[in-house]
Amino acid sequence: MRLEKDSFVDEKLRSHFSDLVYRAATTLGSNVTVALLLEHKSYPDPWVAFQVLKYCERFWEKELQETGKLSPILPLVVYHGTESWTVATQFARKLEGMQTADTALAQELGRYVPDFEYYLVNLTSLKDEEIRGAVVVRLFVLVLKHIFEEGLGGRLDEILELLVEVMQQSSGIEMATALLRYIARSGVRVKKDVVTQKLLAALPKEGGILMQTMAEEWIEEGKLIGLQEGRQEGRQEGRQEGRQEGRQEGIIEERIELILRLLRRRFQPDEAMLQTLTKQLGQIPQAEILSQLVDLALDVLVLPDFITKLQSLLPAPPPKA
Repeated sequence: MRLEKDSFVDEKLRSHFSDLVYRAATTLGSNVTVALLLEHKSYPDPWVAFQVLKYCERFWEKELQETGKLSPILPLVVYHGTESWTVATQFARKLEGMQTADTALAQELGRYVPDFEYYLVNLTSLKDEEIRGAVVVRLFVLVLKHIFEEGLGGRLDEILELLVEVMQQSSGIEMATALLRYIARSGVRVKKDVVTQKLLAALPKEGGILMQTMAEEWIEEGKLIGLQEGRQEGRQEGRQEGRQEGRQEGIIEERIELILRLLRRRFQPDEAMLQTLTKQLGQIPQAEILSQLVDLALDVLVLPDFITKLQSLLPAPPPKA
């Protein structure tokens, strides 16, 4: 297989979706181009097949414009959440009346509707000793699998040992920086002082440079969380009778502002997306729910995960007259 440098995932998808395009010869002697589209999930998303279908459509549309051809696509969904994955891997199972292949509707319409299956890589069911391959693969898969566990599932020492090996490779410093930034953002049960001590011990020369990356993430996160908590404490101390409604509106506005700041910094959404998110957040009048969304904006790995959860919390539209 020969990896092509071209990518057909456009900039709007680049922040949360990636592709690898390979060209290879088949056993029949013909040549084929295969695109591997990769998406990762930290929770069971019931609409992941629909998302993948949209990705495929945009991939093909761009490829058709540039090459005049359409390549086969192998969608890969990597899951590493804490819940069991119970979502069907076939797209047609999400169609109304076709939840199983043996329904009357599925039997009659199955051949006429789009259908495909994505390949699910469920890291939660994978034993650590089963994680094999190149050191980079083992490192990133191990971190993904244990990212939500206390102290990275007790694997911090092993992870840092692999990180030392990666540092010896070409682009090793860039890969290490990306990994540590991810741990700093998403490792919610990772003790910062422990990581600092072990990293500096494992990498006496490079550890200080890499720690700057993690420190920047932690400092910025602390500022954002402190901003929210500080404002909330200030509001509580200054509470006065007869002004509850005005304060509630202020709380809601500030939490929406904080959510947008987090999303803007972490995912760099375009202005159109920001306007849509602002409008949708404005439909949620409960400060408690907005507080949950603040935490979600800090924890999610990709923007679509936040959008999916936000949309599930929006009030139902009024019935048509």
